[in-house]
Amino acid sequence: MTTKAYRYYVRSPDGRAIFGFDSEAVAGAVAIESGAGAAVVDTLAQAYAPMVQEVRIVDGEPQLAIAPIGGWDTGKFGVDRDLIEAVKRGRADIVHAFLAKGADAKACDPKGGSALHWAAARGEETVAQLLLAHGADVTATDRSGRSALLVAEGRGKSAVAALLRSRGARSAAR
Repeated sequence: MTTKAYRYYVRSPDGRAIFGFDSEAVAGAVAIESGAGAAVVDTLAQAYAPMVQEVRIVDGEPQLAIAPIGGWDTGKFGVDRDLIEAVKRGRADIVHAFLAKGADAKACDPKGGSALHWAAARGEETVAQLLLAHGADVTATDRSGRSALLVAEGRGKSAVAALLRSRGARSAAR
C-alpha cells in the first residue's frame, strides 16, 4: 500500500498523531484547532526558511509562531536523507513528519550511521522512541561496528542507553 506524501504535516500536541496536508493554510487551521503544542512541519522548506510553526497561546488565543529552525536542501536528496537531517536537529515533530512522509526509520548516512545512531549521539530519547516505534533496528551497526547503544554509552546519554537496552540492545562483551 502506497501512502500519499504531503508537504505539510500537523503533529498533535501529545505527539501521538500526525496528519498530512497539501495546503499550508489548512494545516495551520488544523494545528490551531488542535491547540497549544501542536506543530506544522513544512517538509519542503527552502534553506534557511522556517520549517516549523508551533501553536502557542497568546493573550488567551492559540496562534502559530515560527520555531527557530530552518530548512536545508529539503526534498532535494530524498526523504531518508531528510530524516537523518531532522534527527540531527533533535526535533521529534520534524522526525515524525518525515516518517509519515515515507522515510525509512532504518535510514543511514553515507558512513553507515543510522537515524537511531544520531538520536543516541544527541541523547534524544523522544526521537529514539519514535524511530523504534517505526521500525528502527536497535542492533544495527555503523561501518565502524558501533551500535547506537555503544554510541549512547560512549557519550554518556544514559536515558537513551537505557531505552535501547529495554528494546533488546546489548553492550559489547568486555
